[in-house]
Amino acid sequence: MDEAGREVGVCLLDADGSVIELDADFCHLAGLAQPAAMIGRPLHAALAWAPALPDEGPTRSRHEGKEFAVELVCRRASTAPIAYIVTARRERNESTLARQLRVARQTLDSVIEASPLAILTVDHDKRVVMWNRAAERTFGWTHEEVLGEPYPLVPADELPAFERLFDQVVLQGEGFTGVESTRVRKDGSRVDLRMHTAPLLDAEGRVTGGMALLEDLTHTRELEERVRHSQKMEAVGRLAGGIAHDFNNLLTVVIGMCDLLECDEELSPQSRAHVSEILHVGNSARELIAQLMTFSRKQVVRPRVVDLNHRLQESGKMLRHLLDKSIELQIEVARVRLPVKLDPSQFDQVLVNLAVNAADAMPRGGRLSYATSVRVLEADEAEPLEAGPHVCLTVTDTGTGIPADVLPHIFDPFFTTKAAGSGTGLGLANVYGVVRQNGGNVEVHSVEGEGTSFRVYLPLAKVPAQARSRTNKRTIPRGSERILIVEDNDSVRVTTAKLLETLGYQVNTACDGADALEMVAAGLEVDLVLSDLAMPRIGGAELVKRLHERTPELPVIIMSGNLDAVELRAEVEQGRARFLQKPVSLRQLARSTREALDARPKHNQEQRLARESGEALA
Repeated sequence: MDEAGREVGVCLLDADGSVIELDADFCHLAGLAQPAAMIGRPLHAALAWAPALPDEGPTRSRHEGKEFAVELVCRRASTAPIAYIVTARRERNESTLARQLRVARQTLDSVIEASPLAILTVDHDKRVVMWNRAAERTFGWTHEEVLGEPYPLVPADELPAFERLFDQVVLQGEGFTGVESTRVRKDGSRVDLRMHTAPLLDAEGRVTGGMALLEDLTHTRELEERVRHSQKMEAVGRLAGGIAHDFNNLLTVVIGMCDLLECDEELSPQSRAHVSEILHVGNSARELIAQLMTFSRKQVVRPRVVDLNHRLQESGKMLRHLLDKSIELQIEVARVRLPVKLDPSQFDQVLVNLAVNAADAMPRGGRLSYATSVRVLEADEAEPLEAGPHVCLTVTDTGTGIPADVLPHIFDPFFTTKAAGSGTGLGLANVYGVVRQNGGNVEVHSVEGEGTSFRVYLPLAKVPAQARSRTNKRTIPRGSERILIVEDNDSVRVTTAKLLETLGYQVNTACDGADALEMVAAGLEVDLVLSDLAMPRIGGAELVKRLHERTPELPVIIMSGNLDAVELRAEVEQGRARFLQKPVSLRQLARSTREALDARPKHNQEQRLARESGEALA
């Protein structure tokens, strides 16, 4: 048993005052070293300060020890052979209580000072009595500045509400929790708080003041605003994706019909020029829709080898639209081709996010430059990349620069130095994610007041053999196979059918996935299915699944503005299905159709030819 548990001990005496029995607690409190030696001996022989044997009422004696005082009380007993009972009781002296109070106070002070919440107390007159370190950090006043001074945190417009709350806590003795309000800092700025309070009582239970725990909501509000902004941007992205989808269908018809007109050999030169102008405008609209699809993040990730120089120059017009006229845009490309393997739409995201970041750093204008080059990285500077030649995109602005303490965090998701509601903190995180996903790395160098430079390194890709042996761009591949078009938009369905028939194919059409499955179940044999994605009853994703369950090797091309279905996106990105981005031109349709048909297993093609030969002979 510990010291605190030894409060009372008992000793039994016979009629002569000799010890019959005593417990260990009595021995400890009375200071008896050998309890067994006490049996049969008079208690007075061992304890000179033991109380006298009483005749009637109890007798008492008290001994002041070094650590505590002990009181012995002797009473008569009536159960033979026990004649007297002596109890020993520990008494707490003032020094013990003071020491325990001091330890308790030190513990409480440590907890209060270590608390991340601002903790303070005020007296009946609203004067500050206690003010912890978190309060100093939150509000700016030191403990010495506010101790004994009137409570300084209440702005003028909050005084009536504060008086009501103070009366509730101090006058009525009722605390409250979770009340949100605004308080003022030493520099005059305001801070949103969540307050938890309780009355302070004296020994008689009278209210002497109040205490408050104040939770700074600044970081919480920033996170909430970022989430709201992200949700808003997601909603805008969905809206942009929906608009892009509708425009893609319209452009598919416009561009398709123009392609058909261009195939008309009897078209007059003047009419052909008009058609060419319509196609030019249609292709410009297609670029705009592609940017909307990039913004809504609904494009399929399809890495391919592209010339970084060519892509950067193509994106220059888009970048100029993003920037204020006070910002000069410079684009310098290397004199050699710079092949890299990535998704062009992802590269556009990198360009846009770096442009937006630079524009924010140049509110009064400046210069933004994009430059490409080849850099050979040595082993000691390549980490985490491999040593050797890399394509380098350098993006430099003449803006405000990035502070040294901020620089390590700029690629962290949701990290932003912008005001609440002005940014998601995802732009540079997206840049870093895209570049790393494509095997590259990003470096940044910045000097406050001078500007910032980003270097994007990407592996130098090998140019595919077919890219070097170019075929005639004017050649349009044709065929005679049977193709099933599945499309719920009447105009798109009719236009696509006419384009394929112009190319020599046999065409069947269905208005949705259910209609297509009924046709296949009825015996229709096709060599290729060209399907939209979003359709009533059965959509493109479910149609692909059911067709492949029936005929695993049947080629399917999804023709849509985006791939919303996660499962179908995986099918396309892993090469088990093909994707054709709307709006589709005659050349794109011809090339994709021919590639899908030629990629079929050879025995499938032989069976098809044999079947067609049999039908011809019959």
